[in-house]
Amino acid sequence: MEIKPNFSEYSRHELLEAIKHIDKDVYPERYQEVDKLLNNREHLSAAKAAYDESIKSDRYATFWPRFFAATIDGVIFMGVFYIECLLFGIDSDAQPESLQALNGVQLSVYVIFMHGLFGQTIGKMIMNVKILDHATESDIGIKQALRRESVNLIINIIWASMVIFLAASIEATGSITVTFASIVVGFTLLAAIWGIAEFITMLFNNKRRAIHDFIGRTVVVCT
Repeated sequence: MEIKPNFSEYSRHELLEAIKHIDKDVYPERYQEVDKLLNNREHLSAAKAAYDESIKSDRYATFWPRFFAATIDGVIFMGVFYIECLLFGIDSDAQPESLQALNGVQLSVYVIFMHGLFGQTIGKMIMNVKILDHATESDIGIKQALRRESVNLIINIIWASMVIFLAASIEATGSITVTFASIVVGFTLLAAIWGIAEFITMLFNNKRRAIHDFIGRTVVVCT
């Protein structure tokens, strides 16, 4: 038994293609149905709206591109860390925590300037996603990029300061106080909660905006 196509779900382009290939002598009812739909403005408007919504949804489907973009940028900064170890004569295998913490601050600064100047980091360029202003979907500047990255920048600066202070304390006294250890643990927990909140927020809105996008009034789109 031949299945009849559901022409009511066709877009205008699909209807035009269908009417070209329907033999109206063999399938007069199908031909009349397609012809009627092509002349029905309400149907075409609804079909266009559905098509536009589908395109719009694809435009904001950025979760995995952003994930891989962040991975690429992370790999780039692993290379930067290695180069810095060579420049400062530090054994990278010894895992110098202070330099690693400063590398995190450098990553935030890199993100701010790349987003402010180009709307993309190198990772985002490779993955074809871009940061835009949420209200106008126009390019953002350094100020908006700084606002967007502000929490991550503050977290990285505090973490770098704590690591440097920790290293200095151990070198000077050979130990750290219980209070400072508690502060480190508490701050680590807060940073983890922030990261989880970012992830959850991104999953539960239709434009995949994380908290830092709401802070920066930005949106990430596929280009």
